[in-house]
Amino acid sequence: MPQVYTVDLAGLEYATPGWLGLLDKVERARADRFFKARDRLAFIAAHTLKRVALAQALPGRDAKALQFDVDPYGKPFLAEQDRVPFSLSHTNGLVALALSSQTDLGVDVEALGSPIPHKDAMRSILSAAESAALTYAADLENTFLVLWTAKEAVAKAEGKGFSLQFSEIEVHHDHAQGLSLRWKLWWSRPTPGHILALAWDEREGAVDMRALRGDELTAWVECQGEGVGHRMA
Repeated sequence: MPQVYTVDLAGLEYATPGWLGLLDKVERARADRFFKARDRLAFIAAHTLKRVALAQALPGRDAKALQFDVDPYGKPFLAEQDRVPFSLSHTNGLVALALSSQTDLGVDVEALGSPIPHKDAMRSILSAAESAALTYAADLENTFLVLWTAKEAVAKAEGKGFSLQFSEIEVHHDHAQGLSLRWKLWWSRPTPGHILALAWDEREGAVDMRALRGDELTAWVECQGEGVGHRMA
């Protein structure tokens, strides 16, 4: 089944030394390029979560020693013999990781209250049917974010990211038609201020979601550092 982890960053201003210590030099260099402290924090938290969760999925592996690469579309993957498909997303105040033992998948998180595009810009994002539905939506922001998060999750699952025309992804209730597959969709509100969407191959079972706080991520990192076999409940 797909596993989804989130970390609520509310009340945190800086990453802990333990989080930073888990990242490799490439990840730390990328983190340093963020101008805003909150964006840097979210990036570090996301890649810390990525490492500890994948190490748990691969028993006996050291989270710090895991190596990653990116494909021509910029999609990250585990550069090791074991294939564990995963997807990362981070926004103001929240990070998310989705992983699977079998199939590709994509996750997206957005903060509520984020500005939505002008109607003209929406034409490049929504299909004609979706645009019509949005016209009659009682809650424009929520309806748009449901569609946007689903489309971004599908684009990540397809492995094409923003090179894929979002208007070509058709969202239908709990499914979306991408270019290659029909993806199952699932949404959650991990905090009152965030929305999460997951796209995955419906042959896999129900979603297993685990919501963590910052201190719980820190505890998970510390267990990795001590070499203790630890599984998040």
